[in-house]
Amino acid sequence: MRLDFLSALTRPQLRSWGWLLGCWLATWAELCLMTSEMNYFGPYWSPVAVLGAGVLLCACALGFWLDKPLVSLAAENTIRRIPVAGLLLLLGDVRVLYIQAPIIARLPIDLRYSDVITILQTYVARFRSGEVVYRYLTNLDYPLFPNHLPLQWLPYVPADTLGIDYRWWSMGLLLLLGFGAYQLLLARQPFTWLEFGLKAVLPALLIVQLVSSNRDLYSLTCEPTIICYYCLLATSVLTRSAPLQGVALVLCLLSRYSVLFWVPFYLWVLWREMGRRHAIAVAGITAAGIIGIYVVPFLSKDWTIFTHALSEYRIATLGEWSRGDATQGPVHLYSGVGMAAWFHTYAGGELADKIALLQRTHVVLSVGVVGLAAWLYYRLRHRLNYQIAALLALKLYLTVFYTFLQIPYLYLTSLGLFISLFVVMTVGFRRAEPAGTVRA
Repeated sequence: MRLDFLSALTRPQLRSWGWLLGCWLATWAELCLMTSEMNYFGPYWSPVAVLGAGVLLCACALGFWLDKPLVSLAAENTIRRIPVAGLLLLLGDVRVLYIQAPIIARLPIDLRYSDVITILQTYVARFRSGEVVYRYLTNLDYPLFPNHLPLQWLPYVPADTLGIDYRWWSMGLLLLLGFGAYQLLLARQPFTWLEFGLKAVLPALLIVQLVSSNRDLYSLTCEPTIICYYCLLATSVLTRSAPLQGVALVLCLLSRYSVLFWVPFYLWVLWREMGRRHAIAVAGITAAGIIGIYVVPFLSKDWTIFTHALSEYRIATLGEWSRGDATQGPVHLYSGVGMAAWFHTYAGGELADKIALLQRTHVVLSVGVVGLAAWLYYRLRHRLNYQIAALLALKLYLTVFYTFLQIPYLYLTSLGLFISLFVVMTVGFRRAEPAGTVRA
């Protein structure tokens, strides 16, 4: 009896169930470790668990796809599902706003709580009045040279014009654009209605859980805008649209540098799989966006802006690492979502030396993950859909990148959870058709 049971576990269908279960459990663990079970294993081993959950998700999704025939992800045009997806999107958004609204209402924008939104407001005010945006800020309790890229503050120009709270605008971008892109992509996948419905409500469930566990998470910053950008990037990876891919890269690269090391790998994959013209088009759109939005209007006016911003990051990091006392270290370093606690406690030398060691480790590991992804993609290119390879590489890369941040704020590290949604979306008992019969 036992031998028959073990033999059954090797059958492809049951093995696929195992991979699916692993994906769901890894995502659930990742979410718990950033919400209800945050710092459960202490400040040193909790981030190891977060990292492990992200790696496990990628490994299980990879195992699932290696057991499947090589098929296109652009499965079918399920028009009848789009209204249902829109309804579920609306209901999910209402639920999120029901949780978030009282939090924003009770917490005014105040420098005593956070300086992020005040800084963004200053950028926008200067831009609207025709002033130089990138010069020292003088309305804070300390001198600060602007260190935010243009697409962290430019999206709030309409909000400022209309008198809308930046936090509402930011959350609206995520709920409508980011989650909307997810729903449209999901509607094209040949899942059963039950699986489709379950995955359609996941984005709202995720953000409700995050906000319920940490009520100030998205009320002191405008991080949902950045999350929206990365939702659009994940969506573009799973499509064949060069304009969407280029625009998504511009949005991410001109908001934060996080995705920088992954971009060359992605362009290489597009070159191999979609052809030279497609890859050049994506690269050209990306370059044009960076030049047109950042270099010409801002950087060309003062080429020291970039180095000034890096200096401010170093100053901010040193200040954050210097907080705390002999009994309690810096709270954001020991919150259980980043490896900085290891370096703060165990690395040798002064604080500046410890930070420098973490920065070097961060870069080496980030580049190493991209190299590993490139090697795996090349080895498995005849068995693995290139879009899946790029998405898993993105998820793995961001997991490592944010786990080894110098200041692992929860609102930053939570971004990786939203990429997990797209990984989970791709796995399921889809209809396996020959690649040539599937419509893009």
